[in-house]
Amino acid sequence: MQIRVRTLRLFSLALALLAVGASALAESELRWKFKPGEKLQYVIERSAEGKVNLTGAEFAFKMGMTFDTTWNVKAVAADGTADLEQTVDRIQIGMSSPLAGSVNFDSKSTEKPDAGPVWTLLEPVVSGMLGQTIKIKVTPQGKVTDIQLPDKLTESFAKQRVGQNRQAGLGVGGNAFTEKGVKELITRSVQLLPEKSDKSWSQSFENVMPGVGTQTTELKFSRSGDESVDGKKLEKIAQVTELTFEPAADARAELEITGQEGSGTIYFDAAAGHTIKSSGKQTTSMELSGPQELTQEISETSSMRLGTSPDKPAEKKEAAKK
Repeated sequence: MQIRVRTLRLFSLALALLAVGASALAESELRWKFKPGEKLQYVIERSAEGKVNLTGAEFAFKMGMTFDTTWNVKAVAADGTADLEQTVDRIQIGMSSPLAGSVNFDSKSTEKPDAGPVWTLLEPVVSGMLGQTIKIKVTPQGKVTDIQLPDKLTESFAKQRVGQNRQAGLGVGGNAFTEKGVKELITRSVQLLPEKSDKSWSQSFENVMPGVGTQTTELKFSRSGDESVDGKKLEKIAQVTELTFEPAADARAELEITGQEGSGTIYFDAAAGHTIKSSGKQTTSMELSGPQELTQEISETSSMRLGTSPDKPAEKKEAAKK
C-alpha cells in the first residue's frame, strides 16, 4: 500500500513536471503572428547629435526624423510568412548644422521648408516615400525578404544620387534617405527573433565607405524574461550594439573607432505576436586621417512604438478651424 501511494505520488509529480516543461516550451518560442487583413501602426523615431572637428574647425549638428507607418497584412502563407504592404503616412524632419543649414519639415503641415541645398536633396526622396506602398515578405521569425520599393522612390534615388552626398548630413541616422538606408530601416523595424528557444542571437548590417573601408554594425540580442508593462505581460529583449571596421585594401584614408557604447530594449507581446515598443542609444567616437584630419563624436537614439505621433499645437488649431 505504501509503495503504491509513493508510486502514485511520483507519477503525479512526473505529470506536473511535464506540464510545467510543456508550458515553458510554449512560452519560450517567440514568433510574429500576422493575420490576413490585420493593420498595425508604428511610429519610428531616430535622432542624432554630436560634434565634428575638421582640421581644427569644430561645429555641432543635430538631426531628428519621425516616420508614421501603417503595416497592412495582405496574405499569410501556410508557414506563417506574411505579405506586408508598408505605407509611410507622415514624415517629420528637423536638422541643424553650420555646413548643411537647417530644415524643419512636417508632411502634415502646409508650411514647406525654405529651399536650400539639403532640402533640394531631401525633397525628392521624401515625396517618393510619403504615401507610397513598400511591399515586403516577413517570416514568423522576423526575417525580411523581397523588399519592393515604389517606382517613385527608386527613381528619386537614381536622379538625385542622394546616397553619395554625406556632407549634407544624410549619413546621420543610418543613411535613412538612401536606398540602402531605407531598406535597412525597414528590416530593423521588424524585430528579428531567436531560432526556436535560443537565449541569444544577433543581426548584422554593413556600410561600405568608398576609399575607406566597411563598417559593420552587429546587434546582439538576449532574452531578459517577462515584464509587466501597462498591465500586460511582455517579453523583454535586451540589445547590445557593437561596431567594427575593416579598412579597404586601397584605402585613401584611415578610420579608427576610438570609443563606442550601444544598448537598447525591446518589448515583444508573445501572445499577440508583435513588437509593442523599443528604444536604443548609441554613442560613437571616431577619427579619420588622410587628406584631411577629422574627429567625430555622435550620440544616436532610436525608438519604435505602436500608435501615431501626436499633432503639434498649431495643427490642432488648424483642425479646429475646419
